Parts: sequence; structure tokens; C-alpha cells
Amino acid sequence: MMNQKDGMPMMGMMRKMMEGNEDFNPMEMCKTMMSSVAQVSEMSFYATPEIRLMFEEWLASVEDEIFDFINKENEINPENISKHFKISKDAAKFFLNHLAASGRIKAEFKTKKADK
Repeated sequence: MMNQKDGMPMMGMMRKMMEGNEDFNPMEMCKTMMSSVAQVSEMSFYATPEIRLMFEEWLASVEDEIFDFINKENEINPENISKHFKISKDAAKFFLNHLAASGRIKAEFKTKKADK
């Protein structure tokens, strides 16, 4: 799958974005995201438009707080975000991915180099 903006393969982009994050696993992130999408899809069946709007407002509020924290710290670090906001690293990565997808941040993912 290609990134429309840069023409870079998605896995290459994810590797580049998580450089230096030793515990980043693109496949695990994809599994987590797919599981989250499935859960949200299941819950959305029961959600009224009012509840969906409330969730979107909450999501935007949390993203604003994380965005402000990133600007203050001048770095994008899922571990620091998870500690500061008392959320899991997977949740921090979800919010970072959402911020990147909306264009609010431009993250460069890095991967752990194999030991030789």
C-alpha cells in the first residue's frame, strides 16, 4: 500500500516514523488498530448520533491535550505520552497515528536496528 502524499510504502513510512523506539512492532500496531476498529464498529451499532458526537468531541479534546504536550516537550515519544496521560503505549500510539493522519503532526517513525 502506498502513501498518497509521498509515494512511500506504508510499512517503510511506519519504520521511518518509529526510528529509535526500540519496542515498536508494526505488525503488532496493525493488529491493535484492527482490533480497535472492530470494537468501535461493534459499539457504533448501539451508539446514537448523540453518543457518537460526544465521543468525537472527547477524542478531539484528548488529541488537543496530547498535541499541546508534544509541542511543549518538543518531541513525539509514545512512552512519555503514556506516562504523562496515564494511558497505555498502545493508546498513545493510537492518538499519535490519529494526529498524524489528520495532518496535525508529522512523525518520523524509526525501527530498532538488528543486532549483528
